[in-house]
Order: sequence, then C-alpha cells, then structure tokens
Amino acid sequence: MHPHNPTTRLASAFSHSLGPMLTMKYKDGEKKIVVPNNATIVQFVNAEKADLKPGAKVFIGAATKKPDGSLETAGINVGKDGITPPM
Repeated sequence: MHPHNPTTRLASAFSHSLGPMLTMKYKDGEKKIVVPNNATIVQFVNAEKADLKPGAKVFIGAATKKPDGSLETAGINVGKDGITPPM
C-alpha cells in the first residue's frame, strides 16, 4: 500500500503462466511469482444463506458488536467442500 494513502491497492493483470511460475504485469513493471504445487487456488463466488451451516469454515473481516451482544458485518466468506477461506 502507498504510505500516504492506506487504501491504495496495486492494480495488476495476470500475464502468463509457465508451470508453477506466474507473471503479473502492472504499471511500473512485472513480478514473477512461484506457486507451490500444494497451493490451494480459490475463486470467490456468491453463496446462499444455506452455505452457512454448522462446521463450515468462515472468515469475517470486520464486525460491529451491537448492544444485544450480537455481531453485524457487511460480508462473510464461507468455505465450501472443506476449504478454509483464504484470509
């Protein structure tokens, strides 16, 4: 992140893959990234309320505690088929 603006994010694009090596191109250059053979690759998709069930692994980035003790959040990441959300 940019030191003067903590909300700045790096904009990049996936360029190509050569085996376990990915090349990411961005405005000021490119970066080669080695992906281990045991890396779990995930894709975020919309889920249904039914996906939130006992035993499902979840990640909640931020929540606000309400006066009644419950928590309120704008979003929940829930793993499917035993996958843990990557955060």
